[in-house]
Amino acid sequence: MSTLAYPSPDFPGPPSVTLEVGDDWEPVHAPGTMLAARLPRPEGFSPTVVVTLEPCAPDHAVERSLEQVVTIAGSRGGGVSEPYAAELGGARFVGCDATWPDSEAVNVLHANLFHVAGAGDTAYLVQLTGAVGGPAAEADYDLVRSVLTTVRVQPWTAPDPTTTEHDA
Repeated sequence: MSTLAYPSPDFPGPPSVTLEVGDDWEPVHAPGTMLAARLPRPEGFSPTVVVTLEPCAPDHAVERSLEQVVTIAGSRGGGVSEPYAAELGGARFVGCDATWPDSEAVNVLHANLFHVAGAGDTAYLVQLTGAVGGPAAEADYDLVRSVLTTVRVQPWTAPDPTTTEHDA
């Protein structure tokens, strides 16, 4: 009898993702997010960065994700920028900015970046989102963009079977 396992070479796990944030940022835990942080503000909108991972087909076109952003922004009375591309940590991301008014009549701006990571039959859609809003949105936009540019995506790799925990 064979044992199947996840993650394993037969069923690779998701990539690892890192971001560099300032010492004044705090981690945020929310369902559906792999990693999130915000710069806490006593009043107003706290700049936030979020990373999500979603299994997808290896040939997933990130343009489909951009279309979803257009739909979401439109349904909220907002709009999106022209798509743009960026090479971040050796990975090609495609993105767009979306803006809409929130329930408190403050304009919210999301910088969205997408990348498909993986090989063979296994792939993951990596989504980076930076969110800003309110009167400090313009300055905060530059701040979240600077955090998002620090992203590093590393594919999952199987542990070296010749290494034990004691060797590490």
